[in-house]
Amino acid sequence: MKRLIDSDFLVGLFRDADAHHEETLSLLENETDKESDLYVVNLVLFETATVLAHRVNMDAVRLFYDKLPKLNLKIISFDEKLESMSWEMFLKQTKKGCSFVDCANMAVLRRYRLDGILSFDKFYPDKIRSIP
Repeated sequence: MKRLIDSDFLVGLFRDADAHHEETLSLLENETDKESDLYVVNLVLFETATVLAHRVNMDAVRLFYDKLPKLNLKIISFDEKLESMSWEMFLKQTKKGCSFVDCANMAVLRRYRLDGILSFDKFYPDKIRSIP
């Protein structure tokens, strides 16, 4: 399986007080056992670092940065094509509070034909969200 990882999943991994902390640890172990290929968009890494800085502290950001290579994630760079696809999707949204990064993740899922996303965010349709 090829799965994309969202920032809420990464925050759950690195923030002990997160409501999903234990679940993310277990899910990551499960995906590793299944030898899934895990992907992340560089925008999600930036967003995760920012959330950790706001909700925890900069030490948590440094820990995230130091441990990131050990997760063996395939990092997808946000290029012009993904930006165009993301803007197109973002501008079609009608609900208040929509996230551009969520739309970027959807563009990545489509462009790279990934099987799903590890996210707790209900923005993503159930059929692609790998977390019930």
